[in-house]
Amino acid sequence: MSKTETNKMNNQVVSPFFFVLLVVLVLLTIFGMVYLYITSKTKERLALIEKGMDPNLAKSDFWVQVGIIGGGAALGLIAGDIMPGKYGPLVAIIFAGAGLVVYNMMRKSNARRN
Repeated sequence: MSKTETNKMNNQVVSPFFFVLLVVLVLLTIFGMVYLYITSKTKERLALIEKGMDPNLAKSDFWVQVGIIGGGAALGLIAGDIMPGKYGPLVAIIFAGAGLVVYNMMRKSNARRN
């Protein structure tokens, strides 16, 4: 066997190993994030109960904010695709941030009314 054939064999063996390792690490990262989110939410609720406060005060608008970020990023990518140049990711970040600013202003105005 020549040196080139040996390198090709080594690359074929190593490549699936790293792919499997990458998938496992991504899944473990997702699991870890979900675990930390749930345990921190539970601890926060228990702390509110110990202080005699309503545990429903710990409710957050997390998924609303995720939706606003995703929608703003999608609109930013569409707008960046229309613009000349390669500004898609930058425009997506700006639109996502602007969406969160608008959401925060609307939430504050609703809190003042109540």
